[in-house]
Amino acid sequence: MQRKHAWRYLAIAVLFCLICVIYLGRLFYIQIAGKDATYGDGTTSRTVTVQAVRGQILDRNGKAIVTNSYTYDLKLEYTAFSAMSAVRGNDVCLYLLELLDANGEGAKHTESFFPMQGAYPYLSWSEAVEAKDTLEYYRLQRVLTDLSFDADTSAKTLVQYYVDTYDFLATDSKGNRRFTDDEIDRLIRLRYDMDALRFGVAADYTVAKAVSLPVMTAVKEQGFGGVTFQGNVTRVYPYDGYASHIVGAVGPIYAEEWEYYNEQGYQMNALVGKSGCELAFEEYLHGSDGKLRIVEDAVGNVVSVEVVKAPVPGNDVYLTIDIDLQIAAERGLAENVAFVADRSQGILTMGGGCDAGAAVAMDPNTFEVLAMASYPTYSMSTYNLLYNELLARTDNPLQNRAIQEIYAPGSTYKLGVAVAGLLSDYGDAASFGLGSTVKCDGVYDRLHHPKCSTFDRHGSTYLDVVEAIADSCNCFFYELGYRMGIHEMNSYMSAFGFGQSTGIELPGESKGILAGPDYRQQIHGELWAVGDVLSAAIGQSDNKATPLQLACYLATLTNGGTRYQAQLLKEVRSPMQDEPIFSYLQGEADVLSRIEIPDDVLAAILRGMREMVTTHDRASRNFATLPVKVGGKTGTAQTSASINGTGSENALFVCAAPYDSPEIVLSVVLEEGYIGEYASLTAARILERYYGVAQDDSQG
Repeated sequence: MQRKHAWRYLAIAVLFCLICVIYLGRLFYIQIAGKDATYGDGTTSRTVTVQAVRGQILDRNGKAIVTNSYTYDLKLEYTAFSAMSAVRGNDVCLYLLELLDANGEGAKHTESFFPMQGAYPYLSWSEAVEAKDTLEYYRLQRVLTDLSFDADTSAKTLVQYYVDTYDFLATDSKGNRRFTDDEIDRLIRLRYDMDALRFGVAADYTVAKAVSLPVMTAVKEQGFGGVTFQGNVTRVYPYDGYASHIVGAVGPIYAEEWEYYNEQGYQMNALVGKSGCELAFEEYLHGSDGKLRIVEDAVGNVVSVEVVKAPVPGNDVYLTIDIDLQIAAERGLAENVAFVADRSQGILTMGGGCDAGAAVAMDPNTFEVLAMASYPTYSMSTYNLLYNELLARTDNPLQNRAIQEIYAPGSTYKLGVAVAGLLSDYGDAASFGLGSTVKCDGVYDRLHHPKCSTFDRHGSTYLDVVEAIADSCNCFFYELGYRMGIHEMNSYMSAFGFGQSTGIELPGESKGILAGPDYRQQIHGELWAVGDVLSAAIGQSDNKATPLQLACYLATLTNGGTRYQAQLLKEVRSPMQDEPIFSYLQGEADVLSRIEIPDDVLAAILRGMREMVTTHDRASRNFATLPVKVGGKTGTAQTSASINGTGSENALFVCAAPYDSPEIVLSVVLEEGYIGEYASLTAARILERYYGVAQDDSQG
């Protein structure tokens, strides 16, 4: 692993040497850390902070998901630049602009607020200024105020101000003008842009962003005082558009966060994690800042640079995610949503509203999250640029539906109810065992006589637990719920994780809802009726869970009853060390709850899941190419849209593979996906990648 990332260590060393050699005292977001000290010889010494390079985020196999790109902005530093004569400053500015043009980088210099049209000497107010209610007009008014001009000052007057102030009509020793009209036009635009951006002691002026090495070299060779470079570290996403909800974003420290980060030793202009893993693992990724002492002469030339403290780069964070599996999950989810939306165009009587969903893949023995997909999604490379647009979208792509949205689990809940029913103590009543059966005639004969939604599949018959799971017979689970009662049933379902946090490291997780008297009274102020337990027993009533909770629930069931906290962090590595400085391994301290599920009970549940797949044509076809046998459970859960006739039910599917000794479990939810079986397509795409059936065409 150390050799694999040797290039990174070399890059860090070279980069720091570059800082010291060419003094770029503001590289890596350098900011002044203390007051300047002025000496008798006219030199000034100051200590500046070099912010550490942020650590990378990698998948479980060492594939980089988030890396860094280093760019350098060409800047003017006010104190040294303003010490130049006006003519010298003009020469420097023209040199920089022409250098950018010569290297094909002229577009990197932008002037966003110029209020005039035409060219010198025929400049006049632009249409945007004449319209007044524009950004250009308001920016102009601020400039006029700063320069002590009246609000109705003419364009000609402002142009003349710049010509006079900066000596644009200066002549050489032979009486010839130093600057052509075209050059004066460029200088007026540049000087106005400086004023519009309030170039001053507190704010350097950016001439161009992300300039090339040839431009940097040419500028440095000129030895211009006041011309500097600011280094920027930008996050790069080799798999852009994938895992966006997982990795999260970085951004500046907000005012309300400053007290906290200041106590942690951060600089005010540091970039910090704002969401996802960038926020969750900030303490590992940030690194330790360094210090430089820079001595400059009276006009801003660097006399010496001393390394006071070298910066230490942030640690690399390795996730439990498999990026190839993640890509398969996101592509499969998008394909699945499109399939349901297309299928609803004339074949389905309900639906057509399917435009979102989520999927989770997990190792049931360690609770490591192998993939976590939320649809719709977005690109991290354009996240900041398009943030407001993303925020305004009605399909809410910024929401991580895998951990933040809660859904009625529907019939996927029946697996846990089956375990609870088989393990419960019914007191004086006869116990319910593996050989016990429940008769279904299509209508449950107790309480309010609810119907069995799958009666047309199995007909009037007696069903045992395996058959009831395979056919998803409501009457069977109504009876289990009725016999147990809500408190006994919930003691098991809570242990399976319903209504409980999964412990995932990402911020913003929803705990979901476990239906029962306490929740009903506390939230709705209503009494829990005896008949409500029937609805709860088939995953309806108030029951709600996130897709991650459903995966944890199935993992708990299939591993024999131990529920660990969900895990995204696999290990942390220092770029300077061979061995991990932190590795996460589940242990007894991480057990959130435990149910002792006997082997014969677990085998029956898994057998029922296998029969469910084999007796459902679509699910069976979706998994046909896999080298292992899959067991699963569908869920078709009512929504407010399906109840009032404006949309369809949510489609849910959970599964395990191989069914008799699971090494991977999955949960899939399609909003308004119509029937649970449709959601098996996403699960199939994930398992095809996991078992190597699908070709790896991921990009990175």
